[in-house]
Amino acid sequence: MKKIFLIGFYGYGNYGDDLLLKSFLQILNEIKFDGIIFLPVENDLEFDEEYIFQIITVSRFNFYEIRKTIKDSDVIMFGGGNLFQSETSYRSFIYYYYIAHLGEKFNKTILLLSQGFGSFKEKRSLQKLKKILSYPKLYANLRDETSYVFATKYNKNISLGVDVGPYPFLNYTYKKTDKISVCLKEEHDLRHLTEFLSTFENYTLSTLVINATQDALKNYELVENIRKETKVFAEFPFKDSHKITKEISQSKIIISDRLHSALTGIFFAGQTITFNNIKNRRVLKNIKEDYNFFYKNTPEIPFIYYDTVSSNYDFKEISDIYRDKLQKTVFDIKTLIQSFL
Repeated sequence: MKKIFLIGFYGYGNYGDDLLLKSFLQILNEIKFDGIIFLPVENDLEFDEEYIFQIITVSRFNFYEIRKTIKDSDVIMFGGGNLFQSETSYRSFIYYYYIAHLGEKFNKTILLLSQGFGSFKEKRSLQKLKKILSYPKLYANLRDETSYVFATKYNKNISLGVDVGPYPFLNYTYKKTDKISVCLKEEHDLRHLTEFLSTFENYTLSTLVINATQDALKNYELVENIRKETKVFAEFPFKDSHKITKEISQSKIIISDRLHSALTGIFFAGQTITFNNIKNRRVLKNIKEDYNFFYKNTPEIPFIYYDTVSSNYDFKEISDIYRDKLQKTVFDIKTLIQSFL
């Protein structure tokens, strides 16, 4: 019986990471993998779907158990995200490096799927990444061109795809309404944002908590401001992942600090504007190079939104392109996984 060690930042109430987990479990189900998935997590997870494979959870920080499980696995699969980065924490980078190092030590096949690299505050982490990429039994399908170009300097088993997070939505039915979805993460001047949103009197405002541990307070504060100072109807923030998807799919406008709420907005052809950081720019522009609706701060949001209006940018077209690239990426990932099982 084949065994896969599937690693990601799963189970922390982050919409994007949990969506990636759902995507990879669906992919493995579709290729009729009937072995064992070892899933290192810290918190209990509930799954909506039934799978033909068995899922065994492993204590994420029990390194004796992690080592033993990797040794017992056939494939080490890094399933989505920018896991190899030291911008938020060098300790986080070392955790994933340790897993890849053990995979190499035990001569296992390593797959980096829907991954990107960086940013790096520590030069030593970049050197360690180069060492990982040089491992002959490492294969990757990466989600942005910058990471792809970098990786191909050290390994030829690399292909370029797109982020597969929205894969479960390919057959999702939805209807656009006069609704705005706002996904706040960064520090914002809510006075400016409230003033801008007040112009959409006939719209409903949905605030979405993409990261349960970081985003809630800012979104509640925005709702209170909107209710006090405008005629816009604002619902309390949504935390449930199914509700988040539904709200984004129905929204005509999406304002997103977070990557996967922006990706979902584009997937569902909403007028999507996105916070300007390296990760967001790389992943979104890899879908279509001319997408350029990024804001650096709150006062820029109205101007970037009106850029989408004045340019008459075709969000239906970028949605179609994303869907096509997504299906090709999933096909490539399935082919890659099947070649080692």
